[in-house]
Amino acid sequence: MAFKKWSSACAKSETIIDNLMRKLSFPRPIAMYLISRKIAEKDIEFFLDGRLSGLSDPYRFPGMKDAVKSIWDAIFEQAPILIHGDYDTDGITATALLADVLRQNGADVHTFIPHRFDDGYGFTPASLHKAVEAIAKPCKILITVDCGITSCDAVDEATKMGIKTIVTDHHDAGSEIPDALALINPKIYDELKDLQILAGAGVAFKLSHAFVKYGREHNLGGFSTKLSDILDFVALGTIADIVPLLGENRLMVKSGIKILRKQMRPGIRALIETSKLKSELMPSDVTFKLAPRVNAAGRMCNADIALQLLECDNIVEAYRFSAELEKLNITRQTKEQEIYLEAKKQIQEKIDLEKNYCILVAGESWHQGVIGIVASRLARDYNRPAIVLTIQGDKAYGSGRSVGTLNLVKTLSKSSDILERFGGHPMAVGVALDKNDIGKFYTSLEENIQVEIADMDLTEFTSYDGEVEIEELSDDFFEYLQQLEPFGHSNPKPVFRFNDLELVKSYPIGDRHTRGTFRNQKHAQIDFIAFNFTQSQFNAALLDILAIPQMNTYGKISKPQLQIVALQTVY
Repeated sequence: MAFKKWSSACAKSETIIDNLMRKLSFPRPIAMYLISRKIAEKDIEFFLDGRLSGLSDPYRFPGMKDAVKSIWDAIFEQAPILIHGDYDTDGITATALLADVLRQNGADVHTFIPHRFDDGYGFTPASLHKAVEAIAKPCKILITVDCGITSCDAVDEATKMGIKTIVTDHHDAGSEIPDALALINPKIYDELKDLQILAGAGVAFKLSHAFVKYGREHNLGGFSTKLSDILDFVALGTIADIVPLLGENRLMVKSGIKILRKQMRPGIRALIETSKLKSELMPSDVTFKLAPRVNAAGRMCNADIALQLLECDNIVEAYRFSAELEKLNITRQTKEQEIYLEAKKQIQEKIDLEKNYCILVAGESWHQGVIGIVASRLARDYNRPAIVLTIQGDKAYGSGRSVGTLNLVKTLSKSSDILERFGGHPMAVGVALDKNDIGKFYTSLEENIQVEIADMDLTEFTSYDGEVEIEELSDDFFEYLQQLEPFGHSNPKPVFRFNDLELVKSYPIGDRHTRGTFRNQKHAQIDFIAFNFTQSQFNAALLDILAIPQMNTYGKISKPQLQIVALQTVY
């Protein structure tokens, strides 16, 4: 196992930590955690004890009142309302939650999720016409969710057709913004900086909140709508889209996870059971179990299957849809592994990782639905920005993932003369180009990344939240630990360093894992669990470790333990 450098996130912060402990009576490890996460003292109460009542006013969005008034007008005119979504988990859940709220209040709602291969990405003139043609009556209002901020042509086309467009999105805008009735996207408003971490589902929730608020204020409706009930969709979409679990995201996910655990929707219940989740649902279960199954529909065939699962109110149908998703997810895993192995072979044969700062691989007819996952795995495995291309005829289509602080969209803009199309997030992008330009593109990409990237971005290290002693993991600490949840992107589980530990006992779990007990120099003891560490790795006289403190519950008994992240020999 290659050793990564260990880096303390709160080095040289002892004075600040001591002040926080003294002023707010925090256990030292909790103070370390808050400092390493750069949570300002004024924000700590909100971080630990924030309630849904702390969500900001949705009217802060410019144009929001005009948007929701037009929706209520359409409802009273009995005019169809079209929701144009996206084919990933964020787009599907955003579609489902907004449709649910509008239907509860009498709206004639129609939904359209583009087909990844037939329709391509986002809101386009072609997807507009395809969606509208499926509606019998003329559509007057179209709402995009998780897409639309770069869809100027599609919005103009909708205007010509007599359709008012409300764009809700969370992606970066281009040089031109659409001429829509309202643009509900925090990324285009400097005054909404605190909301710029919202996922598509979070932005759709803001529109739903404003819709209900406006309805109640003007005695139009919304009185029986309980917005907290749709936070399960917000949690699912927000966690799946890997946006920071901070600020309002944190509030909504914290409540949404509790609703997911109740499994009130037949589709959610079937999805959880098919995923074989037996313990209490955690955000990591959404990331690694639920979201991949929802995404599988859009990756492998038609995302409508996933939307039908989330919206269905019949448990028998729900099990049928979840079974379809399970089959698609198995197929997705097979295709992903095949491409991943071919990509690794290309890297070994063609890319010098001592000299090259980025990875680009390409294959004939690689499945377009899974190349993004392969790019993620390659970026993680090699700690390099990675782009994976599938060659389809004369064209190459690809997905890329970044590392560190490198903004891949900004970097790609410097190769825009070679690319036919590109866009996405700083950390995740999509591209299209002529297959004959792949070599030229890689040369340009490598040159630009070498200028943009920082050496630290390519240095592999494991960050930890500070050095603590076993005896500091008190009952008080574990009570506060629960308040730090939910853990996820930008709010990971705490990792602490424990020095000079002596092994008291250990025993193997299967061939790959180890359990045991450590003792420190003050004779304090604690149990540990070490996944993917063999018993032989604990043979040193003294060890330093990085570990996640947790409560191990078996039956009705709970005991503190450490989950080992890394270890190194003292002697």
